[in-house]
Amino acid sequence: MSTPPPEPISHTAEMVIATVVGVAVGLGLDNLLLGCVVGIALGIVLSIGKTLYLDRKRRRR
Repeated sequence: MSTPPPEPISHTAEMVIATVVGVAVGLGLDNLLLGCVVGIALGIVLSIGKTLYLDRKRRRR
């Protein structure tokens, strides 16, 4: 018998954090395009970090 596939990872918390930081940067510096770039980049970095962390944690079990 094969093992069931792992549960999908939810990235909702990372996207909320990235959105809030992006909006804060955009409004704080009065540059909404920079805020969008910061928010997207931070969201990608946080999502990759969480995926790698959970993958490593699953493999140690």
